Amino acid sequence: MHSTFQASDSGQAVILNATAIGNEKLVVSLHPESDSSIDIQIREDTGGQDVVSSAITINQASLQKLVQWLREQGAVD
Repeated sequence: MHSTFQASDSGQAVILNATAIGNEKLVVSLHPESDSSIDIQIREDTGGQDVVSSAITINQASLQKLVQWLREQGAVD
């Protein structure tokens, strides 16, 4: 499996994993100008179709809870 990471000035980051059956993408989009929420999508590209298989939006309060939990788990400083 080959992985790449791309980030843009528009606030979007993409991690792409190339597998034997297609590509998987984790797409994270930031929206600081509106409500400080982030959108997270898992996309799959098999057979030339890019399909969203899962998506979630996290608001600022929930994001702070997630970061706190990650700190408690020792995953981030």
